[in-house]
Amino acid sequence: MADDTELGPSQADGLREFWAGLGTFQRAGVVTLAAFEVVCTTAAALDLMRRPQHLVRGPKALWWPALFVQPVGAVAYLTWGRRLRTGEDVLP
Repeated sequence: MADDTELGPSQADGLREFWAGLGTFQRAGVVTLAAFEVVCTTAAALDLMRRPQHLVRGPKALWWPALFVQPVGAVAYLTWGRRLRTGEDVLP
């Protein structure tokens, strides 16, 4: 059975043609959105790793796989998955 994760020559050519068919602003938009996803996912992963369990809504073990559901997982965690820190939770 063939490995579906590798692109064959015709698929790679098709992706190159698709990218070449995009305009300058469309390419810039794709690159900008991709960078935004990487930054959001990195920020969410660092926050989840450092945040104590009592400041996370729901189990941390369920948030980890959710972070990598693009493009909504990291944004959902950063928006709804965190509890606000109170004065006693902040380190001096």
